[in-house]
Amino acid sequence: MQDESPNRKETLLNSPAANKLIVAAALLVFLPTLSVAFAKDENDEKASSRKLVTVPAGQVIDKDFFAFGEVVEISGTINGDLYAVAGQILVDGTVKGDLLAVGGTVTISGTVAQDARLAGGQITISGDMGRNLTVGGGNIELTPSASIHGGVVAGGGNIQLAAPVSHDVKIAAGNLTISNRIGGDVDAIVGRVRLTSKAAVTGNLTYQSPAFASVDDLAKISGSVTRKEFPRDSLPSAKAILGLLAGLKLLLLAMSFVSTLVLGFLLMHFYPNSTQKAVDQLRQRPMASLGLGLLALIGPPLLAGLLALTIVGLPLALVALAWYFVVLYLSRVVVIAWAGQAIFQRLGKADRKRWAFVVGLVAYFLLALIPVLGGLVTLIVILFGLGALLFTKKETYVAARGQAMI
Repeated sequence: MQDESPNRKETLLNSPAANKLIVAAALLVFLPTLSVAFAKDENDEKASSRKLVTVPAGQVIDKDFFAFGEVVEISGTINGDLYAVAGQILVDGTVKGDLLAVGGTVTISGTVAQDARLAGGQITISGDMGRNLTVGGGNIELTPSASIHGGVVAGGGNIQLAAPVSHDVKIAAGNLTISNRIGGDVDAIVGRVRLTSKAAVTGNLTYQSPAFASVDDLAKISGSVTRKEFPRDSLPSAKAILGLLAGLKLLLLAMSFVSTLVLGFLLMHFYPNSTQKAVDQLRQRPMASLGLGLLALIGPPLLAGLLALTIVGLPLALVALAWYFVVLYLSRVVVIAWAGQAIFQRLGKADRKRWAFVVGLVAYFLLALIPVLGGLVTLIVILFGLGALLFTKKETYVAARGQAMI
């Protein structure tokens, strides 16, 4: 775990914390498809227990904790990092490490000793944040009972900043309201900003907005107040465009790496048997998987094109293409898992599938970064994985037919 100073300067777009937050938010795109992406495992009777994940009060977990479900409630103590993805997330216990949470509704009323990175639709924070807070959401509320001992980087539609913050605040929001003490500078890109009578900024207030800030007469600003209007009719330079494209490429690579890592862990956690069956298919029938993958890569787009020629078939074509791209993304997980397990087997290491997946993922991305060769590697990985997935689906279908299940 890195030892970051709480008053470290971070930009809204290129900080590691912000990148992790964006990546986490992007994972929400894949979560609704996971329940139908694979055939049900043999132990699927446990599915109901996965809807609610709890760490009750008094329970202590002495390691990092991963929680995925419809509802996640953490009332005990996590002596490590907490990673939570759910529709509703409630943390009213203690997290001794970092917190990474992605959900529809996120409520933090407990204690996070290190950094917190949150993404969701409605985010409410009334607890104690030991270091920096990075948050993105539709509505974000930091209540007066909360305390942030580091800095804040936030992006959202409406942000209510009513908690004391020890260091700098960087905000991008439609509407921002500050009603407590800020122990550093405030930098904001906002539609509107309001400082109430309880606001106190010990540093400078710098904001970019089409409107002047609304500052109560009793609000205190120790430094300067600077308003920057949005630029009009200004074109970026070629150097700035190239820099932006390079930054976007790095951001996309980081997003792809982390999203693939989390997606692989999710599949191995919720569908371990189906995932391993696909890996075994690739190990036993590599060339057949390659051939079937090639057919599957070409066939669905052609079929969707034919369906799109008719009014009735157009909606079906759009749905088919959506699933086509989801399956293409899933196919990489199979090959990466196979590669990692092969590396572990060659090195004589114990069969630890999650660590093997991490090793395979690193190897894949190192190859994918090589110009020209990287594109070829990605294509081959998709072909092998796609064929293995389809072979697994076929066996599941045949077995179900044999038992008169379908």
